[in-house]
Amino acid sequence: MADRKDFFLIGEVAKQLGIHDQTIRMYERKKLILPQRSEHQTRLFSKNDVTKINIIITLTQEIGLNLSGVKIVFSLAKKLKMSDDELLDFIYDHKTEFHVG
Repeated sequence: MADRKDFFLIGEVAKQLGIHDQTIRMYERKKLILPQRSEHQTRLFSKNDVTKINIIITLTQEIGLNLSGVKIVFSLAKKLKMSDDELLDFIYDHKTEFHVG
């Protein structure tokens, strides 16, 4: 496993992104993210995990998708071989074009 300094704890991620740690746990239960675990089963989030959570927040809070919609977006991005950073850039670049509801 990579060095601990390359990872964040759930509380650090929640604070950084302005959400509750229970929200992050829900994303994990829905299999939208899969953080690594320490030997003591503590969740360890990589920078990619934080980006993925940021994508989820953007899609749900700013665009209005539900978590099923987020899964579809992740599936499409994977088929298009888009990295999480590319997906986030695409969402920000085209946010005004999304009409949900």
